[in-house]
Amino acid sequence: MIEDTGRVHGVMLADGTILHSSFVLSNATPFKTFMDLVPDDVLPHDFHNAIKCSDYRSATTKINLAVDRLPQFQCCNISHPDAGPQHSGTIHIGPESMEEMHIAAQDAENGLPSRRPIIEMTIPTVFDKTISPSGKHVIGLFIQYTPYKPSDGSWENPAYRESFAQRCFSMIDEYAPGFSSSIIGYDMLTPPDLEREIGLTGGNIFHGSMGLDSLFLMRPVKGWSNYRTPVEGLYLCGSGAHPGGGVMGAPGRNAAHVVIEDLKKS
Repeated sequence: MIEDTGRVHGVMLADGTILHSSFVLSNATPFKTFMDLVPDDVLPHDFHNAIKCSDYRSATTKINLAVDRLPQFQCCNISHPDAGPQHSGTIHIGPESMEEMHIAAQDAENGLPSRRPIIEMTIPTVFDKTISPSGKHVIGLFIQYTPYKPSDGSWENPAYRESFAQRCFSMIDEYAPGFSSSIIGYDMLTPPDLEREIGLTGGNIFHGSMGLDSLFLMRPVKGWSNYRTPVEGLYLCGSGAHPGGGVMGAPGRNAAHVVIEDLKKS
């Protein structure tokens, strides 16, 4: 909510509840913040266009799985069911050369989900057994590359979605034979799903491209890299602000310090 003076004075929730505040920090994407949440006609034209035209493209998909046993990687030559160091950290599966990685990325540039995607696997239940029943495990797959709008089908098509998921599981089978048969169930979040369910514009987990033209003094847009915005009292504190995404908390910490500084001035 914006006062006639142009200063923020709170937020109105979807159910109509009003929360008054002289300072509002948005952890939503810049596009979501300024195109969907801030009232129309309160932003400078140049700023509005810069936010609207920023690159929010994404090519990542997340698959969450429940399995009845840990994957047994054949490179380890270990056949006991207990967790070992090979199940810790981030496990990378798929392309094993720069050329294969390029092909995977080029597929997405051509509108196709990668024929041999790059898969990052994590198994949190190796460290925290409270989030799954005894003997069962939760696995997260971070997959590249999947275009927002495939040219050979639609993510709205269950058969198309299932086909890509099985492609990923079959790749893991190459490294951990029998992985597919261990799956109890799974949930897949493609770029449109990430946008719809979590509010990530374009499905981009970094709240926008992290190319050289959108980092440092250019993040989120030129002239507005200090967490303040053209709306007095409104700040960005998410990955769309400097220094970007990466699960480090730096944008939030930095934004908090700026707000504290402005509070002292006021």
